[in-house]
Amino acid sequence: MTDDPENEALPADGTLLTARGVRSRAALLSAARRLFGSKGYANTKIADITHEAGKALGSFYTYFENKEAVLEQLAEDFKAEIDARLTELDLTGAEPYQVVRELCAVYWRACRDHSSELAAIFQASMLDPRFAGRWRGIRADARRNIAAGIRSIAEAGHTPNPEPDATASALGAMMDYFCYVWLIEGGEQDRSSLPDDVAIDTMARILYRTLFARPEP
Repeated sequence: MTDDPENEALPADGTLLTARGVRSRAALLSAARRLFGSKGYANTKIADITHEAGKALGSFYTYFENKEAVLEQLAEDFKAEIDARLTELDLTGAEPYQVVRELCAVYWRACRDHSSELAAIFQASMLDPRFAGRWRGIRADARRNIAAGIRSIAEAGHTPNPEPDATASALGAMMDYFCYVWLIEGGEQDRSSLPDDVAIDTMARILYRTLFARPEP
């Protein structure tokens, strides 16, 4: 079922929408998220998204240039969700291992809650070099933050790391793919799921031992 084509006008810079336009755009994003999770990114068509959202096909182009633009917005929203959760953390006085574990918990839970977007992001990154570059740009802040943390740890007198940027890339890739395997692919051949605490503890131990060159307390 679709409604009539909508007439909200976007200004030239594309930054303002009417209240109805905001709702319509959000409905398209929600529909795309559901379909990317159930059908996969490659198999989802724009017509599928508008039908799922209950919108006219032509209204899609009021808000998005193409399907890739929808996924880019979902990827940006995913990053913003992680940033918001990190901002809410109060780690005052926390021991280093607890800090690492809380950061891992934020990432795991965000990936769990947004597994449809994560699946689409991985799929699109393999199919579309332009989107792959866009996703690398979105991930760059996280990689830089990890690298900055590695340098701070060395400055505090712990074992120095000669390649903080490469180490940050390796740790970030490990976390990305670990979440992908367990939250999207269905785990490993002999085990299909991990409890949240097991997954978070596993990532935290690996990160802590890599960053501090010692076992967790």
